[in-house]
Amino acid sequence: MTDTTINPQAIDEEVDATPETLRTDLAQMFLRATASPTPKHPAAFGWQMTAGSLAALSSRLLDVVHRTAPEAAAEIAEWFAGPFGDGPDLEEHTYWVGQRVAGDRGVLQAWIDEARQLAVEAKAATDALAGESV
Repeated sequence: MTDTTINPQAIDEEVDATPETLRTDLAQMFLRATASPTPKHPAAFGWQMTAGSLAALSSRLLDVVHRTAPEAAAEIAEWFAGPFGDGPDLEEHTYWVGQRVAGDRGVLQAWIDEARQLAVEAKAATDALAGESV
């Protein structure tokens, strides 16, 4: 019988999970997000600008970490690549947010509830605009 166990720590060999590559990818994401023409739909525009801003912040932070603590930058790049090379593990990161940022299970749950409510409101707003010329 063949062993089909998946090692969640093994990143696909073709995935380049280096700090330099991640920093470059983030810098390019910023440029793509802010290049004209930008979307006319308010929700699309807002999310695109949010993504661009976060990519800019992330690339600068990663640059500083890479210059001051290269091993930590490598860990961040590997984490960002995810266990299968398709991005961070959402469940693991939610757990990390609860432990390191929220600090309390109740606070984390309140944030999750608020995020779900905002998602419902955002969907309703974009559904209302569907068909309108924006």
